[in-house]
Amino acid sequence: MSDTASEAGESTSSGAGKELSKDQLKVLRDAFNAFDKEKTGSIPTDVVGTILELLGHKLSEEELDEVIEEYDEDESGQLEFEEFVALASNYVEPEEDYEALRKELREVFMMYDKDAKGYLPVEEFKAILRELDGAVPEEELDDIVDEIDADGSGTVDFEADYYA
Repeated sequence: MSDTASEAGESTSSGAGKELSKDQLKVLRDAFNAFDKEKTGSIPTDVVGTILELLGHKLSEEELDEVIEEYDEDESGQLEFEEFVALASNYVEPEEDYEALRKELREVFMMYDKDAKGYLPVEEFKAILRELDGAVPEEELDDIVDEIDADGSGTVDFEADYYA
């Protein structure tokens, strides 16, 4: 992977890691550059834990040692940008297209809300969840419903602004 790919705005694969967007690559490049004080194109492995913490992932010393051992193949104690991206991409949260997800959820909800009331009875909602993923234990379904039906109305409401 080269800087050109990230500068061109393409998403790219990072070896063993996940596909990354332009924005995600920029975040990783900025973090990398902040710790590459000498501008050598590599960072010491002892700062990787700090960078991962900044990305929201605190690893134990043992976990960190294992990760560094896996990605610092030449055991130089330094990670080049490509090695760093391959490592860090495993800890970068996937980007969601929330608008597309909201639209999809709305369509599914409308499909089951045949009367267009904007809500489903809890039992019907649980039946849908069972249909989608039969492996969900009943207690977990109850927990999901309790969280969604916070007002205890016995219905699962789709927010009006999403439903309109």
